[in-house]
Amino acid sequence: MKRFLLIYLALLVVLIMILYSCGSSGSNGPDVTIAGTWNLVQEYSNEGEGTPLEEFPLSKCNKMTTLEIFDSGRFIEKSYYEDSSISGECAKDSEDTKGDWKKGPNGMFLFIYDKNNALFLKGSTVTVEKGNLVVTSVYTDGDLGSGTILKFMYSRVL
Repeated sequence: MKRFLLIYLALLVVLIMILYSCGSSGSNGPDVTIAGTWNLVQEYSNEGEGTPLEEFPLSKCNKMTTLEIFDSGRFIEKSYYEDSSISGECAKDSEDTKGDWKKGPNGMFLFIYDKNNALFLKGSTVTVEKGNLVVTSVYTDGDLGSGTILKFMYSRVL
């Protein structure tokens, strides 16, 4: 009986070590910093709750969009679009998207948007995956309902 107890105890220790080593090797460990300037490289969205994400094609102007994340806990996204009145030239959106960020659970970061932003966000999480910053936001869309997801991928500039 003692022999089986020792074997089970040894297996339990090995299992705990395996789980701990897998859990601590994530890309958002304690040394990961998101502060800096990031450029938009991909965008995905869905058509409401339960539908798959699809890539949204970005124009050359959309790709000029930057996300500046400050050590102070603030962020500013500056968006660009094609201005049809200036024959295809890029124009900066008149209002920047601003908010606060903080380190969340399980190596994620949380974005808390200022109240004057247009979307009614239910939540927004940020992770670093393969060197890219991935911002995933769930919001309520007047036409599509709740559970609409926007996923933005940014690459680090500075």
